Amino acid sequence: MLTYEEAILKIQVSGQIQLKDLKKLNYDDLYELVEEIKKWCVYANGNVNKLNKIKTKKKKEKKK
Repeated sequence: MLTYEEAILKIQVSGQIQLKDLKKLNYDDLYELVEEIKKWCVYANGNVNKLNKIKTKKKKEKKK
């Protein structure tokens, strides 16, 4: 299983990520990565050093 942080590191090192790597992410990490890539493309002009290395969303607590 690949984590969000490992996926970001792969992008920063090589400038790309493969689809097979995206398949290894759980849904929450994949969602966060896609959102981060969207922000990165729009606001950081594709500079891989400006990718956020940690997740920004806090997981919602389940209501009982």
